[in-house]
Amino acid sequence: MGKSKKANRIEEDNIIQINKKKCIGCTACAFTCAQETKMAILKEVDSGRKTVDTKSGGFGASGCLYCGQCTLACPTEAIDVRNDVDLVKEALSSGKYLVLTASPAVKATLGEEFNLPIGTYVGGKIAPSAKKLGFQKVFNTEFGNDMTVVEESSEFIKRIANKEKLPMFTSFCPSFIRYAEIYHPEILDNISTAKSPQQMMGAGIKTYFADVYNILPTNIVVVSVQPCSAKKYEADKEDMGRDGYKDIDIVLTVKEYANLLKEKGIDITAIPDEKPDDFMGEYTGAAALFGMSQGAMQAIFRTVMSYLKNDISEAENMILKPVEGYKGIEEVSVILGNKNCKVAVVNGLKEIEKFLVSNKWKEYYFIEVVACNGGCINGGGTPRIGAKSQINENLCISCGTCIQNCPVNAIQYNVRGRAEVKEEECVGCKLCNNVCRAKAVQVKCYNKSSNELLGKDYKILRADILRNIDKKSIKRVSDENENLENMYKSYIGDPNSTRAESLFHNSYIDKSNEFRNNNTKKRRRH
Repeated sequence: MGKSKKANRIEEDNIIQINKKKCIGCTACAFTCAQETKMAILKEVDSGRKTVDTKSGGFGASGCLYCGQCTLACPTEAIDVRNDVDLVKEALSSGKYLVLTASPAVKATLGEEFNLPIGTYVGGKIAPSAKKLGFQKVFNTEFGNDMTVVEESSEFIKRIANKEKLPMFTSFCPSFIRYAEIYHPEILDNISTAKSPQQMMGAGIKTYFADVYNILPTNIVVVSVQPCSAKKYEADKEDMGRDGYKDIDIVLTVKEYANLLKEKGIDITAIPDEKPDDFMGEYTGAAALFGMSQGAMQAIFRTVMSYLKNDISEAENMILKPVEGYKGIEEVSVILGNKNCKVAVVNGLKEIEKFLVSNKWKEYYFIEVVACNGGCINGGGTPRIGAKSQINENLCISCGTCIQNCPVNAIQYNVRGRAEVKEEECVGCKLCNNVCRAKAVQVKCYNKSSNELLGKDYKILRADILRNIDKKSIKRVSDENENLENMYKSYIGDPNSTRAESLFHNSYIDKSNEFRNNNTKKRRRH
């Protein structure tokens, strides 16, 4: 890899990019950032032509979490995630040993990039498509999910026994970790020290796999296919590796992986299913659940209850209820031993600031947090959902606001003097919905493959795939993973042991001072 490309790659401001030539000034990205994450790091810029920009010196300096929700909202791909496909091409022709690992959400979303209906399972297409590209080994990141469950479960039980650093927050979402380091460093001690499944997977491949197969870790290139744009940021962090090499070398989003396959003439719908390679390929039903909100919590509590000899059916049948006064936050009480433990799930970052500032979080023993609504199946690296606006004529007040603001002139008055959308011209930017004071505009999602409106939330359709994997699995508790048991017995030792700590755990950095004066002070670069 050339020095210039590598140097360019680790610039934080390069993870999310804006192509102002493609921008139509709809500000869908800015609205989404403000409403869905409450970060509001983007602003409208009008210098003769409306576009968007960051409020303060680039994405890194603005405190962007790299969740990528802005990229999903953009109808023209003017704002997008850094493209690392060329790095993979270089690696494929480098003569090095290439390993691909793909997260569970890839099974639920990759098909959409090949015109399959939302909710189509394509798990059997990942290994053969990667082998056609030239990868020597293909593993499931679910193996890393099971590793994370085992490590976090052991850590959680220790914290309860010692009555310290409770509640314990999950650590698998890099956008949440960045949020905590910048905006709420007071909770850093409460976050599990376990690395994310992606990073555990990389660490395991570069050590355990490398040793058993007698390959130098520096001669292995691990490519991770993820639904999450923030995983690129996570993989580039200085502490994610050892001895001069990284746990994960390159991260591709689902969209990037699909584009690479298409460029090489590989159509996943035309190739037979194939299982991933053995050794680090096995996974349990619990591991598949990591791709959706509530999934990690349920997976971890199955193993916690298994360790404590409790009935794991309680973990499988948890019914969460909304926390009063908070949107997107739910709770449930579980019995661990003779202790009643309250557990919370934070689905998206809309209300997390309120949740933390109010000290409500201190009421719980365990808290799962995902930055993207619905979880990883709605991450910034997943396929964009087709959308069209519809106007309820009965609610329309004929103010013309939507007509005046539509960036593509897709709305006009009809013969009755009400606003009407020309569906064939609508790009689904949602600006009309955002500016309509009468709430007359609805945005409908549809299957791009058939152009039919979805009868069900696309996030539920994707999550149903992961639930079905879990239901059909013979083994549904992470510590039942036989490949994983072999790794711990022959190489790691016990969970949270010295070796496990050195490979699978990390620490966090209080970065709040770097952002207090972010209008004048530049971010420190990696």
